[in-house]
Amino acid sequence: MDVKQTFITRALTEYNERTSRAMKVLAQKYKVGVTGNGVRSIAYTVAASGSGAVSNLSFKEYLRFVDMGVGRGHPLGGLAKTKVVLQAQKREGEAFVKDRTFKPRKMYSKPAYGNLTILHNQVLYGYTEEARNSIINELKQANGNNIS
Repeated sequence: MDVKQTFITRALTEYNERTSRAMKVLAQKYKVGVTGNGVRSIAYTVAASGSGAVSNLSFKEYLRFVDMGVGRGHPLGGLAKTKVVLQAQKREGEAFVKDRTFKPRKMYSKPAYGNLTILHNQVLYGYTEEARNSIINELKQANGNNIS
């Protein structure tokens, strides 16, 4: 594995560790899940692929719905919007009361997209330093530590 691929793999691993740790902390803070299966399902893999690396952050699907604030009886547009649509279509529907009772709990979006900027900057600017240090070390070894 070359220096570039090693650097990218390490950067992706650090990103996934930061993101999964933050997701678990926020899930506890927002009291997501009763059984804890969702929080335990947060996992990631990083694999070398070609000259780069591939990362996969996975978790139970319902955690994404919690993040968006949708679920049983709480559609994405909100209950009031659904009620208006039913009235516009002159259909009878369930009487929706207490709109916005299922508020979004941002336990995925904030850490994932917030840490994405850090990953982006690390890959863009960190690799140049890593390559520079690698070249200096190779030259030092070749010349018997005469380069400063």
